[in-house]
Amino acid sequence: MTSRERVLLAYNHQEPDRVPICIGGVAQKLSRKAYYAVKEHIGIRDTYEKESVLDELDNVVYYHPKFLERFRVDFREVHVRRFPPRKRFEDGSWEHELGMRLQCSSNGETVSFVSAPLREASLQGIERYPMPDPADPRRFEGLRDEARDLYESSSYAVGCYKATLLGIFDCAWVLRGLDQFLMDLILEPTLAQALLEKTFSFNFEVYSHMLDEVGKYVHVVEFNDDLGTQENLMIAPESYRKYLKPLHRRMVEMFHAKAPRAKVLLHCCGSIYKIIPDLIEIGIDVINPVQPLVAEMDTWRLKKEFGKDICFQGGIDIQRAMRGTAADVEKEVLERIKSLAPGGGYVLSTANNIASDIPVENVTLLYELADKLGVYPIGV
Repeated sequence: MTSRERVLLAYNHQEPDRVPICIGGVAQKLSRKAYYAVKEHIGIRDTYEKESVLDELDNVVYYHPKFLERFRVDFREVHVRRFPPRKRFEDGSWEHELGMRLQCSSNGETVSFVSAPLREASLQGIERYPMPDPADPRRFEGLRDEARDLYESSSYAVGCYKATLLGIFDCAWVLRGLDQFLMDLILEPTLAQALLEKTFSFNFEVYSHMLDEVGKYVHVVEFNDDLGTQENLMIAPESYRKYLKPLHRRMVEMFHAKAPRAKVLLHCCGSIYKIIPDLIEIGIDVINPVQPLVAEMDTWRLKKEFGKDICFQGGIDIQRAMRGTAADVEKEVLERIKSLAPGGGYVLSTANNIASDIPVENVTLLYELADKLGVYPIGV
């Protein structure tokens, strides 16, 4: 069975020969430091030319083919091109094309947003705020040929991931400031709605132009909008349904129209149990990252309640298990496969990015076990 056949069976709630494996996307990958450490550990010494292509948070997005083959990864990816910072500052921070300022952590693996350019803006100020050109052809240079080549000349599932740094909700609160935007939803709903429409329009248009290039060649389209914390949703379910659900629905409808063979994957961190029925209703096919230690995201419960209607991608805990012993890693892989894989509908990946403080031996073991233990039929 080819990787593509394996993924498509799983995404269509059927059992392939083994559970598909993904490294990549918004948050199923390795930080740059972790990637090079693991690559060295497994003995890949030569350089892959595309390793120099980084995302907007300075992480590798194109992994060495030998690395992906070594870990039996079933996906290959295409990415919208990254724009350089508008400006760099003496403290090492930089200004993104959307206007906010970002700063890297001391270990070089995480990034914080350190400015909110619309924090003090009025409704009129928000309406006048200049957004980047979503149709700038530099974003899409070479994408069509890249996707066509993968589709026609490889046997992998082709993924199209993260065309923008931030989703609709993410972008709104980053521009406004999280505390201020959450208050706006209650006290200034007209302003909040205007900002969401603005960030929606930018996201929608970038993805639309991207799918004009690659839509007929890809098998999964991922977009991101983090809505959960460790304990609950960031906003009430009623607020999600009023403000964001209609915008997400419009995104999903466009995805299905422009990429008719592709599944739509939503990356949405944290405890999102309360809105999973809403995500199913608007046509989301796959949710990620499925963090198993956050509230209400028990993977046995998720599979029982929603497994016939939506697929799960992720699930491997990086908060504890991947930082533990080899036995901890094996227990984790078994738990996620047994709870999520029966009947198909599961792609194994980590429940967020792997950082360099996770032992390289555990990373290698994870994917070796995924290949070994993910063979169907899955014993429960």
